[in-house]
Amino acid sequence: MTREHLTAALPEKVVALELLLRDGLQHSHKVIPTDTKVWFGDQLVKAGYNYLEVTNFAHPKALPQCLDAEESLKKVSELESVRKNKVHLKCYGMTRKAFERAAECAQKGYGPNSVAFTISTEDLHCRRNAGRTRAEYFKDIPDFVRIGKEHGFAVDMAIACVYGSPCAGPVPIENTYELIDRGLDLGIRYFTPCDTTGESNPRRSYEYMASLVDRYGKHDHEMKYKIAHFHESRGLSLANTIAAIQGGARVVESSLGSGGGQPAFIVNSVAGIGTGPLYTNSFEVGNCSSEDILVALEEMGIATGIDVDRLLQLGRVFEWIMEKSLPVWTTKSGRPIKYPVEWNVSADDLSYVPPFGPPQMYWADPGKYKPATLSQIQQVFEGREANIDFLKEGLAKAEANWPTALLGAKGSSNGTGKAGDTSSDRGQRGAAAPGKATKEASASPSRSAGISGRKGAATQAKAKARDR
Repeated sequence: MTREHLTAALPEKVVALELLLRDGLQHSHKVIPTDTKVWFGDQLVKAGYNYLEVTNFAHPKALPQCLDAEESLKKVSELESVRKNKVHLKCYGMTRKAFERAAECAQKGYGPNSVAFTISTEDLHCRRNAGRTRAEYFKDIPDFVRIGKEHGFAVDMAIACVYGSPCAGPVPIENTYELIDRGLDLGIRYFTPCDTTGESNPRRSYEYMASLVDRYGKHDHEMKYKIAHFHESRGLSLANTIAAIQGGARVVESSLGSGGGQPAFIVNSVAGIGTGPLYTNSFEVGNCSSEDILVALEEMGIATGIDVDRLLQLGRVFEWIMEKSLPVWTTKSGRPIKYPVEWNVSADDLSYVPPFGPPQMYWADPGKYKPATLSQIQQVFEGREANIDFLKEGLAKAEANWPTALLGAKGSSNGTGKAGDTSSDRGQRGAAAPGKATKEASASPSRSAGISGRKGAATQAKAKARDR
């Protein structure tokens, strides 16, 4: 692929949806307090998010982390930041009762913008995750659509195991086509294709997303489906997300702290919870890390509208909430530097050698972004032949900006100018960052009958699972 081809395959911006408050917590072995969820919801919106998953209306025995579903939704929806920014609040429900609970919230004035249900591309996983087969599930889905229409929220078909199943292996993309087609016939216009347990690889992620765009692209004005939702279990979620973006995804779903995964079997020392014992190969699973993917997108010049520095700070706070170091790179390593920095110029300075201990003790604290001075650079090369002319302009800009950055200058790394932003990671202010992404409309897409002719118009892409 030439540079021109790669550039053409990358968008100028993508929309970011944060999963923390729902999917990001359901794998946790402890119940997180409502006030903590609300605080993170507020902070995430202030960091630039316009799309949040909030909760799941599942039975408390199956998902005790969402025992406070109504309370969480009410408190998050009443946040000044959420109201002011008209944030799209997405919830989940797997049963008729769950949708009725969402409807009751709507009647009381704090309903969600959309409610998703999860159906799998194959029945082994569908039975484990939803307690029924796909055929059995479709008996309830018309009621979901009716309840949503009557109470003003969109219905989202979240499709599990699009890229592969932990119970059945690779799954043909045609299984996803079938579910989407049936959903369209029932009036559903929101679809979330998911790599539920991290079974995909970058090639498959690209090919499957590209095939969805090829098949349904002419109906983009009526439906939403270009979503990258990849879980982490083998170190591939970041690459899979970027590959899906190259294939046409324009919404990125991820979780702070790489949280999420199969609902926990043991919660607060009580066993028999969730969907049973693990059906994945690894306990250390989760969603693609919001911190890592947003740093990657910013470095690639793809705008998200999110204040990345603030997000990294929230990621470190979340580690204290979970009381452990989480599998996220950038909360420790920070963002790549944009100019020479003072701390690592000298090979003889031992002041940054950390004490022996856990890796979280060694991280990219704000001091590590303090720019080096020109005299320090010159001293390093004293008596040696070296050309440092290209560094001088960057050093001058960085040195001029450093004092205000250290004091917590207003503004975000994406130029959003968010008030109250006190990011201390902004020693890197020397490089321009992408601008704030335009918010997608959160209203339900048209339910026009024009999609009925989709099968004859769309190209029948035959992207097969290559690992069979």
